[in-house]
Amino acid sequence: MSDSQNIITLSNGIRIIHLQIKHSEIVHCGFMINAGSRDENLKNNGVAHFIEHTVFKGTNARKSHHILRRIESVGGELNAYTTREKTCYYASCLKEYAARAIDLLSDITFDSVFPEKELEKEKKVILEEIDMYDDSPEESIYDDFYTYIFKGHPLGYNILGTKTTVPKLSRQNILDFIKTHYTTDKLVLSIVGDLTVKQAESLGKRFVENITIPLKDKSVRVVPAINPQFNITKEKDFAQSHVILGSRAYSRNDEKRYGLSLINNILGGAGMSARLNMEVREKNALVYNIGTHYSSYQDAGVFSIYYAADDKNVQRCQDIIYKELRKMREIKFSEHQLKSAKIQLLGQMAQVVENNGVHMQHQARSVLDYGIIYGFKEFMKEIDNVSASEILEISNDIFAPENISVLIYQQEKN
Repeated sequence: MSDSQNIITLSNGIRIIHLQIKHSEIVHCGFMINAGSRDENLKNNGVAHFIEHTVFKGTNARKSHHILRRIESVGGELNAYTTREKTCYYASCLKEYAARAIDLLSDITFDSVFPEKELEKEKKVILEEIDMYDDSPEESIYDDFYTYIFKGHPLGYNILGTKTTVPKLSRQNILDFIKTHYTTDKLVLSIVGDLTVKQAESLGKRFVENITIPLKDKSVRVVPAINPQFNITKEKDFAQSHVILGSRAYSRNDEKRYGLSLINNILGGAGMSARLNMEVREKNALVYNIGTHYSSYQDAGVFSIYYAADDKNVQRCQDIIYKELRKMREIKFSEHQLKSAKIQLLGQMAQVVENNGVHMQHQARSVLDYGIIYGFKEFMKEIDNVSASEILEISNDIFAPENISVLIYQQEKN
């Protein structure tokens, strides 16, 4: 942990995670809550995302247009997002307006009033968002894949909700969800910028310490069961066929996650030299893009491979992918190959953490997930400890043919 990183606990139990970046003109700050769509049920599916939309619709102190202009009027950004396990409200602005940003974020996070008229309007906006995702196969296929791989479990729910659940969401659903999950043990304020620890603590005491919320979320997340392998094809009216192959993987608490992160980068990472990109696109020109994705959660994970191709090329792509996965299971990396793979991943990660806005969110997730600020140096050390034998072991676990499921959006036959 860097000497300039701090965790400050206010008297009401809310933690502030602070990192001073000297000579930066911009402050990034945000509240992150350890609650998302996996904390919903079949009746209120979509409520976490609905809250994220509607906190901007007015508080006891501000109308909606005042909220939207408060940061934008000084050239800053105010935004929010919801994932399966997290909700985040954040802002970026010139450092002289940091107090304005934290005041506003505190207001919308803890004092929104959720006017009924605005809720009904925002439901229509979310239904449009659902339609937009349905028209984007590269997005909607992931939602479908999660529905099957976490069948019957909230991790498989659509983050946006559905066309059935969203219209039925009520103000009471919102208030109940906030009361249950917006608690001090599941909520942090993260600040990154050229503010001293004393300044960060002073802002926290000024705008956050007077907030009263429950100390502990008493609900319990249920561990998802392992569902049978599936192979599903759906006809869709798209210009290409879209495909996901994948399997259940390691949770964010499993030590094997480091090895799988390295494998993920080797096979389909951000670089053009990733194995699947080289084989499927560069050598055979079968796709425009192909990539892999590893998502880890509190008690589960998913590894997936996605590509889009003309229907006549889908099987050929599959054959090449399975060939590359077999190589990962059977051929042990040389010392030179492993070192090169580690250098590439760490170089890419270093560029990511240079983004202070990303860093603000990362340190918030780290404290919520692990109780500590888990930094880049610690990640480097863990990656450096991954051995060639571990790569082989993990590949045989995750890429065993009997573990891999497939979902295809097939081009409709004319």
